[in-house]
Amino acid sequence: MAEEPKRIEELPGISSTLSKKLREEGYTTIEILATTSPAELASAIALSERFAKQVIKEARKALGFAPITAAEFFELQEEKPRLTTGSSNIDQILGGGVPVGAITEFSGAYGSGKTQIGFQLCITVQLPPEQGGLGGKAYFIDTEGTFSPRRLIEMALALGKDRQTALKNILVSKAYNVDHMLLLVNEARSLVPKENIKLMVIDSIASHFRAEFVGQQQLPARQQALMRYAENLLKFADSFNMAVVVTNQVLASPEALVSGSSVIPALGLAWGHRPTHRIFLRKSRGNARIARLFDSPELPEREAIFFITQNGITDESEE
Repeated sequence: MAEEPKRIEELPGISSTLSKKLREEGYTTIEILATTSPAELASAIALSERFAKQVIKEARKALGFAPITAAEFFELQEEKPRLTTGSSNIDQILGGGVPVGAITEFSGAYGSGKTQIGFQLCITVQLPPEQGGLGGKAYFIDTEGTFSPRRLIEMALALGKDRQTALKNILVSKAYNVDHMLLLVNEARSLVPKENIKLMVIDSIASHFRAEFVGQQQLPARQQALMRYAENLLKFADSFNMAVVVTNQVLASPEALVSGSSVIPALGLAWGHRPTHRIFLRKSRGNARIARLFDSPELPEREAIFFITQNGITDESEE
């Protein structure tokens, strides 16, 4: 089993007063402290930057931030659990399911199944590990008004889960703009350990960025905001051993770059290098869909067929 995040109380030299301040601002684990910049920490809890550097130094020392062998790295990666999508076909192209400690992106046109997969993961994350779950709660950040408790109930009942329990294990926030999206992720630092959240879903990552940053003059500002958002998401995924899943819109392209389609994932290169695994979804016949893993540092490009049914994401059609 993967190691649980270390608590800040385990860090030598941290007073009870300081640990309380850190926890109040969401710095609940040594991993979070170790991956925070001195300027950010100093600003968050009114420390001098010099003292913030010392706190971060101690956190990194406690974690033993030092090179490890590739063999050790491999063992650590193998220990990380994966979350089932409900489709063994999709799980297979992802190497066993959606991984923790990473950002997994599902992009595609309207009706391709992006949001449906996000809903399904909010249910399967509640399952015990032996059933492909992570035994925790989900946090769904909705940017497009897509959240549907009724649909979640259908998926929960199909897996034999109590409807009220399933819904209570899903936290949801409506994000109204880019700044609000950033705020929600920052505030989740304290929410995640408190609520045992093992999955964060952002549906969709592109909506507000595309609406607020329009034109070439706004491109640098959009790229900076995207990079900051992506860094925070990666920090969350790694520090809390949780899965982060984002959906992405598409835009028209004169060249067929993904799966022979005339559309490509939105947000360009500034975002494109950030997700660990990228899957492009497209419609097939009836309720069938095709998922293509087209970008991953460890997995080959390949496709899987899945179906969207009343019971959720499956490998078999109801027809």
